[in-house]
Amino acid sequence: MNRSYFSFLNRIIVCGPTALAFIVIPLSVSAQDVNSTSSDYVSRAEYDKLKAEHEAMKQELEALKATVRQMATAPSPGAAPAQPAVPAEGPSENKQVVTTTSTVDELRQEVDALKLQIKETFPGTTKFLLAGYGTAAFTARSGEDPFFDAAFNALFLWKLTDRLFFEGEMELEFEDEATDLNLEVAQASYLLNDYMTIGLGRFLNPMNFFVERQHMNWVNKLPDKPLAVYDGIFPESEMGAQLRGVIPIGPTKLEYAAFVANAPGLITESDDVSEIGMLDFDNDANFGGHVAVGGHVGFIPIPEVEVGYGIQRSKVGPRDQAVENILQSVDVNYVRDATWLKGLINLRAEWGWSHVDHFVYDADGSQGFGPLSFNNNRNGGYAQIAYRPTHLDNDIVRNLEGVFRYDRINQMHTPVGFDEQRWTFGLNYWVTPSAVLKLAYEVDDKNGGARDQNAFMMQAAVGF
Repeated sequence: MNRSYFSFLNRIIVCGPTALAFIVIPLSVSAQDVNSTSSDYVSRAEYDKLKAEHEAMKQELEALKATVRQMATAPSPGAAPAQPAVPAEGPSENKQVVTTTSTVDELRQEVDALKLQIKETFPGTTKFLLAGYGTAAFTARSGEDPFFDAAFNALFLWKLTDRLFFEGEMELEFEDEATDLNLEVAQASYLLNDYMTIGLGRFLNPMNFFVERQHMNWVNKLPDKPLAVYDGIFPESEMGAQLRGVIPIGPTKLEYAAFVANAPGLITESDDVSEIGMLDFDNDANFGGHVAVGGHVGFIPIPEVEVGYGIQRSKVGPRDQAVENILQSVDVNYVRDATWLKGLINLRAEWGWSHVDHFVYDADGSQGFGPLSFNNNRNGGYAQIAYRPTHLDNDIVRNLEGVFRYDRINQMHTPVGFDEQRWTFGLNYWVTPSAVLKLAYEVDDKNGGARDQNAFMMQAAVGF
């Protein structure tokens, strides 16, 4: 290269930081203006203006980088074609080349820093998704007035960074002639690595497979929920912290979840004697100050099959009279698209056990039924099979799905005083993959003198 070329290049390099300064200064002023008025309303026109300025800056930066690359690599004007290696140039010429390379590297670093600054100050970097589901239903149960009802669950998902997430679920439903608003989920999650995620807040119970993965009305294949595992012997949500993930083991997978949370409460006083000795899973204030520890392990030997086991242990009751509570569950799930059956077959089963140690209820007799001491042990669950002929040519028939479920809860030796079992037959029509119409008839059987309540149910559910 000749000296005139190096002189021209140095002038460009010297001017580069100055040009960058004219870009950075307006950006800094804009960032200060945004920060100083962050609490004010930003109009659409202001947003569009900022977006246009951002795009213009990106184009200028790309053009500047292209010019620097071209000047650093192109031969000087009039230079001779490349020749075989010649003896090294003089010391002053080598020094000039080293200085030029160093300056180009510094300019590239400044450009990268400016791009990062633009990315961090530009609005709209947080990703947000609104999902959820809604239902409308009709129920006619023997011994009760038939009724219509509806519910709506909204699921809010935020991606704050590539590792930090937040989810919240809000449920609105009719109950006791009023609209109830419930907070089902409010959890912040952080991705530690590919096999481990930590969550804090209110989350669905990991030890209960149905509650965590099947309770959504457009996923659940029948209009009502099974006995025992839903609104029965397990809590639906936990308030605490959890650690979970999936570990590949050769061709198989191991799913795991471990959590600590507020312990359930023990019902020792109630106007309804049948509730005495049962667990209060809405113990958000953590009466008694106890901590529940539990988890769930699921093994997937082949993609179609998963078997799991869950457990939760805690103390329940007043501090000075606390007794032990153990909840356990087992679950099996099988899903396969079978060509020989010309459709999709789905088998699910879950069974749970609840144990509460001996406790003396109404020790002074003030409630009129004590003193009474007993173990509160209950168990129950369900088994379900569903089939959909997805391989048939008829569009209407292949959107139909037949469902059968058997569910049961055993609580004869508790103040409830009866066991219950049900057989439910259902027929679904899938309008879309996330919209379904359901019809079902349920045969109820209670012993211990309780009245049976057969039911006819209809439900429309939509997930979005």
